[in-house]
Amino acid sequence: MPPLETALAALGAHPGVDHVLVLGRDGLLIQHAGGAGLDAETVSAMAPGVAAAAAGLGRAAGLGDVQTIALKLENGVALVAALSADLLLAVLLRDGVGFAPLLRELAERRGELAGLV
Repeated sequence: MPPLETALAALGAHPGVDHVLVLGRDGLLIQHAGGAGLDAETVSAMAPGVAAAAAGLGRAAGLGDVQTIALKLENGVALVAALSADLLLAVLLRDGVGFAPLLRELAERRGELAGLV
């Protein structure tokens, strides 16, 4: 298995994770790991808008650049993490599952994951 696929599979092994997507800041899907039933292209197209809005909020509040965004949705959680100036990672989780260990791993492996793309 290629290194990027292995890394995404490791993230996908966290409890509650259904999908892991790597995408460009332009919204183009690079890699998707997860089950069927997701319109990965549409999710990839939407994630940069979320990241841009969060980055604007961070600048306006004087809190700096966005690193990770957590969105609690009606039926789950969406995480969007900045891997680099050109790359984002989106992780979709089932509702009711803790994800603090996943957030720690994302923070620790951000540069490594970007280097695999």
